[in-house]
Amino acid sequence: MAGKIVVAADLGASGGKMAKGCFDGNTLQVDHFYEFANQPMELNGNLYWDLFRLYNSILDGMSYYAEDNKVEAIGIDAWGASYGFLDKKGRLLEQVYHYRDLRTEHSLERMYRILPKRKLFELTGCQPNRTYTLPQLYSYPEHDDRIINLAHKMLFLPDLLEYFLSGEISTERSIAGTSSLLRPEQDQWAYEVFNTLGIQTGMLTNLVDGGTQRGTVLNGVGNSTGVGKAKVIATVGHDTAAAVAGIPDFGVNQVYISVGTNINMGIELTSSITSEKAYEGGFKNAGVLEDRKMLYRDFSAFWLLNELIRTWREEGKNYDYSVIMDMVMRCKTKGVYIDVEEASFNNPGENMKQKINDYLLKTGQEALRTDAEFARCILESIALKVKYCTEYLKKRLNIPLDKVSVINGGTRNHVLMQMISDALDLPIYCGLPYATLVGNVLIQLYALGEFQSVDEIREVSGRSFTMNEYLPQSGERARWDAGLQDMMDKGIYK
Repeated sequence: MAGKIVVAADLGASGGKMAKGCFDGNTLQVDHFYEFANQPMELNGNLYWDLFRLYNSILDGMSYYAEDNKVEAIGIDAWGASYGFLDKKGRLLEQVYHYRDLRTEHSLERMYRILPKRKLFELTGCQPNRTYTLPQLYSYPEHDDRIINLAHKMLFLPDLLEYFLSGEISTERSIAGTSSLLRPEQDQWAYEVFNTLGIQTGMLTNLVDGGTQRGTVLNGVGNSTGVGKAKVIATVGHDTAAAVAGIPDFGVNQVYISVGTNINMGIELTSSITSEKAYEGGFKNAGVLEDRKMLYRDFSAFWLLNELIRTWREEGKNYDYSVIMDMVMRCKTKGVYIDVEEASFNNPGENMKQKINDYLLKTGQEALRTDAEFARCILESIALKVKYCTEYLKKRLNIPLDKVSVINGGTRNHVLMQMISDALDLPIYCGLPYATLVGNVLIQLYALGEFQSVDEIREVSGRSFTMNEYLPQSGERARWDAGLQDMMDKGIYK
């Protein structure tokens, strides 16, 4: 396929993926996937990302694509919340913390004594959990305030890595929107939040829109990788927002569900919502591209299953995913559920089976016994949380919903996809296991002038990729409705 060639890098919590995108003027081809591990490091009681390993992996990927192709551009997206500090000479001040590092364990409760949660939502349109950037920044005085006061610039992970590639410093708007540091309309930093909490603002950089060119790769990078003067594009840096930008024929009155280590799900709007009902439902606002906003919820998904797998391995059991899914399908439901947002499930370590049973007993539910029951409980609990959030959008926020699109790697899990369709009692359209890479590529092409709008991006995606349909099974709705009602009666879901 002849046409413009760009390289996309998508960083996830457990690994990174890169791909070559080629557009022939009509359809997009995304292939030649290059994958690498992302293994956090625990050092002296703290948890960090291995930043330089990630950077070197991206360089290796650039070399891989440069062998046979002329690379016109590269763009990087990643998870939210992670950041690096630079000193006045542009040097990294400290290693990049993992967002689950326990230094933030009590940050939120201390923060809310000064800036109440409802006021923070009014000022930012966001309701952070402890992994977000704001609680991380607020934790410094308790641990070591010298670093944050020395910080000349703060860059989120995609911006930081693109700075290493290009030498250009700026903050892409969508990745900043994951931080709880922007105003609700995503148009400027929330300076009142910084000032109220005593966090210095001199480290903040100017905000740029997704699809902004950040110059070209530095000479040393271009020569060592073979990409020459490839452009560096500030693609939509927030991985979910990049994926949403590229969903085929996506638009109003549609729900997106991005499934991976976590679920990020919501709707697209042209303005943010900071109403009392949106606040009570735990929703947050972030930017996508142009004037598009997301009203969304995020919560753990395959993180929980991975923690269960870790526990099994400690017991000497090594199940692969196909075996686990077969176990689940052959296991009759116990009709018990956990809240996937419960703090104990989201802290790494300890025995996941014990944590689940402790929670079930605490909430008046039956404890589990078999490995299959634990796995099924996790998947059903994920699907039930999706149902709760979707029902909230429809019934509490009065937003009509006529289509559900499920994207990214979790769509390969046919068991969970069927559960979600059954729980919602709706057809769901699933696919684009590399949706974030696809969106990343499309936004780079947008930056290069191939497309003029988000709608055009999605039209091209619709011509280029096919989604699979899952239909709800008959007779399933009643038990999912009962499960949701039970969790609400217990006060677990508000």
